[in-house]
Amino acid sequence: MSPWLAFSIGLAVGGLSLSTCWGVFWLVVGTAGLVRRTCGWRAVLNGLTVGAVPLLLIAGLLWLLGGTDNIHSGFGAGLLVMPMVLVGFGLRRAPDGRRAVAHMLEGVRQLMDELLGRHQACAGCGEGHRHSTSRL
Repeated sequence: MSPWLAFSIGLAVGGLSLSTCWGVFWLVVGTAGLVRRTCGWRAVLNGLTVGAVPLLLIAGLLWLLGGTDNIHSGFGAGLLVMPMVLVGFGLRRAPDGRRAVAHMLEGVRQLMDELLGRHQACAGCGEGHRHSTSRL
């Protein structure tokens, strides 16, 4: 197999792996929200879809590669590219001077709060205080 083809397949598998991890993260958050009855089945199904479809594509690419016995160093090099690109985009500065990853984490935290129903009791108190996640 050509090293460039192995690199390209590794690049695709690296990107799809990030998508799979993102889907599993939201599957866990959506499932917790479903158990708490703060969100519906749609959040769980979206997380499952975003986690399962890339995983199936990874399996297809590995099958196309000929299994894990035919993995070359080019595949490993391609596998590392997408996580490094994500780190690079996260470390760049946003127009307000903060890192882009800070904006992304704020958005993730806000969506998690909404799906987990953290501010339902206080009618959307904002960021003035943090709520306890344990229920006694």
